[in-house]
Amino acid sequence: MLRLEANLLNLEFSKEFSPLKEESTTMTPDPKTKMTSEEFVAMERHTGLRAEWLNGGVYAIAGGSHLHWLVATNIAGELRHRLKNSENHVLNSGMRLKVVSTNLYAHPDVVIVQGDPAFEDDQKDTLLNPKIIIEVLSDQTAAWDRGGKFWHYRQLDSLSDYIVVSQETRLADHYTRQPNGSWMLKTIEGEDGMIQLTSIKTQLPLVEVYANTKVPHGQSPAANKTPHPQVKA
Repeated sequence: MLRLEANLLNLEFSKEFSPLKEESTTMTPDPKTKMTSEEFVAMERHTGLRAEWLNGGVYAIAGGSHLHWLVATNIAGELRHRLKNSENHVLNSGMRLKVVSTNLYAHPDVVIVQGDPAFEDDQKDTLLNPKIIIEVLSDQTAAWDRGGKFWHYRQLDSLSDYIVVSQETRLADHYTRQPNGSWMLKTIEGEDGMIQLTSIKTQLPLVEVYANTKVPHGQSPAANKTPHPQVKA
């Protein structure tokens, strides 16, 4: 218990808790926040904080901007409307996800579950069987979301679709699992772009994904990126 309380203090108050480096495809643990998976789940339940856990390391989730949460809420809301009379239901990032085969714990922005959800324990706050995962990209997490995290997600037998959504331009990369186990990428972009979710028999229009935003279309993502500030010697 003392170890868990000490880790809680480190996670809540340490200004140095930022081990997820920008543009990194892997995660390097912060030794001040090392804990077991059981301690991590207990910490989240106790504090209400959200983080990611892998191989003993706890990783801060980058704080989402207004645009990030607006896009994520648009996606969840539109899918909830389209799926309300189906066997599928939509969850937001408040739901913790576990990849059992790799022991990654994460909080995807939007998850769709088909049929009955499966959970790690009787608390029913750690999902095991997502059908579709959607992540809204940010500068801090884009490389991890596209690379290492996607590798972990691919180990989920239940997963049929993985979608990453840009905040910089109206564009989504949609990965679908093929019968031979490989993954096919299709990029959807533009004002009339439509994400075809054939695995759950619905569609997700980009116009709804970016509703009430000023995200442009028809340009490369880098064209809308705010330059990093330069530090003069």
